[in-house]
Amino acid sequence: MKIICVANQKGGIGKSTLITVLAGALSADYGYRVLVVDADSQQTLAGVRLTNDQPSVDLEREAGTLAEPAFPYALESVGMGQVYDRLDEVSDDYDVVFIDVPGRSDDTAMIDVLSGANVVLVPVGASDAERLATISFMQLLQEISRLSREQGLDFQFFGVHSHRTNLKEEKDMDEFTDALGLPRLQASLRQLGCYKRLSTRYSYLNPAYRRAVGADASVEAEVRALCDELIARAQLTSELIS
Repeated sequence: MKIICVANQKGGIGKSTLITVLAGALSADYGYRVLVVDADSQQTLAGVRLTNDQPSVDLEREAGTLAEPAFPYALESVGMGQVYDRLDEVSDDYDVVFIDVPGRSDDTAMIDVLSGANVVLVPVGASDAERLATISFMQLLQEISRLSREQGLDFQFFGVHSHRTNLKEEKDMDEFTDALGLPRLQASLRQLGCYKRLSTRYSYLNPAYRRAVGADASVEAEVRALCDELIARAQLTSELIS
């Protein structure tokens, strides 16, 4: 089981969006058994499922039109201090676990969750506030990486552009994060507008869903590139697929 934590000290930078896009595609289209753990006190992902997705599932079930399974991946709300207790219980049931954490890194529980992950994905943007948040967060990740190497543990971290638009500021951010030593994925989420209507039921690689949210075919290429690169970089090898 590979554990992927999506984290950044800056709120509103696209953590939940990134998890939703990746979890939906990896489970529905790539065949991985995926669990999403919502450990963020804002409960964005749990709220999307409960408020937006579950009512439509209930209506379809009542009408006898529900295609099982109703959701491509499991989603659980777990307190920060109980994350790994829960993962120990289900370690044989899933290939990939995504953990959504709060936008802070100044407590022991957060450090423990990050340290237990195999991969940390850091959504990055180009504003000054995002840059400052990335600096302090990088220092923490580099220290976790150093300790993990000393203990022979599998730990990697990567920056991911969560709303790339090819502005000059983003080129500056690339150079800035490279200088800091933040490895980054080349793939990114460019067309952020089409990702605002989040759903935990559908993958953006599903043509019918893309049409429903007004996303064109380029979104498929974008999501597939992101999944393929994550699979390669995080070593989500084929033997993990059920």
